Amino acid sequence: MKMVHKVSCALLLMMIVTTPVLGTADSTAVLVASRGDVMAENSGESRSLVRGDGVNESDRIITGDKSFAILQFIDGAKVTVRPNTVLDIKQYVYSGAESNAATLSLVEGGLRVITGAMTKTEPDSFKVETPVALMGVRGTEFAVVLCADGTVCQEEGLDVE
Repeated sequence: MKMVHKVSCALLLMMIVTTPVLGTADSTAVLVASRGDVMAENSGESRSLVRGDGVNESDRIITGDKSFAILQFIDGAKVTVRPNTVLDIKQYVYSGAESNAATLSLVEGGLRVITGAMTKTEPDSFKVETPVALMGVRGTEFAVVLCADGTVCQEEGLDVE
């Protein structure tokens, strides 16, 4: 019985890893994994997100208690949105050429980012705003968490401007 369980787990893992990312051709990002309540709001409308759903510029991503979301952006960047977080995707333009730009606004909660191709060619093009600071990326991975009073409690791999 243990061997059957191990084989089943291995097959399930292979399916998860090799399943293509869905979304739409004009999506800025795709939800590649989540747990719990994950919502997107835009223009006063709200929708629940599930794996494979596309996310666009101007979307507000909201995670509930004990929930998280992992978004994969068009340049390959991955953003993990922590529980009880509100994240605005203000801008995310990537063409592979010049004039790429990303601005994420962390309203509350926390996130972890593994940057994509955009920051390899234009390191100053990726920014994270918080209520108290604008941060530019100086590395390939960083995290930021806001305190209850809106100040930055924890940051890794960022330069505060």
